[in-house]
Amino acid sequence: MKNWEWLQYTYRHRQAFVYCARKLVRDPGLRAEMIARARVHDMDKMVMYLFLDQQTAQRVHVETQPHHLENQLPRTREDLVETVLDYECAPYTKPDKPLNAWDFVQKLEAMDLLDQQTADALKAIMADLGIDRSGTVSEDREGLQYMEARREVTEAMVMDEITRYVRGLA
Repeated sequence: MKNWEWLQYTYRHRQAFVYCARKLVRDPGLRAEMIARARVHDMDKMVMYLFLDQQTAQRVHVETQPHHLENQLPRTREDLVETVLDYECAPYTKPDKPLNAWDFVQKLEAMDLLDQQTADALKAIMADLGIDRSGTVSEDREGLQYMEARREVTEAMVMDEITRYVRGLA
């Protein structure tokens, strides 16, 4: 299967996103929205991986999704919550991205890659979610157990997710 390693990587990342959304978002309306977004988070990229090289799929995804700050798309508060959850869940499955959301935003700020309004909005969201501090995933035994139980990713699992997404059932 084309880009199999990237499909597995993204599948596991999506599982971590679900975990973080359920664990961190307490407001009932926002929680429902984030769980709904979790069902489709990064699914466009997974579909593109079937046809495009990884770099092209990633570039198109980043250019077209408002939870990625690298583009100039209009963003809602919910988009920024998705951004924070995306950052927070990355260390659970991405060894190349070990920083939690707070530390990652601090890094972006230090590199002058965030405007102050966006940085302040992200920090306010992290405060609301109770993650406005440095930390590592090694401190979250529950999350590590959750992800360990989802370690194996098969082609059938990936294709089931993609099929559900394409059919609008995600």
